[in-house]
Amino acid sequence: MIVNALRKATFEHPFAVWGLALGFTGPILVLTVPPIRQALGYQAPKAIPEGYPLPKRARRPTTGFED
Repeated sequence: MIVNALRKATFEHPFAVWGLALGFTGPILVLTVPPIRQALGYQAPKAIPEGYPLPKRARRPTTGFED
């Protein structure tokens, strides 16, 4: 019965059926892709540095035009 209703909806409202199909694949992919990638040996890249490293020396005070 559900198959017949789905078949009828596919012909009468294909945009709604494709929208639901694509909408349901998102959560399924979220649950299935990470374990598959891990099984294939994927390693996450190193984190990008978010700051600039300061030199390990005494800081000189600024001279001249300061704000």
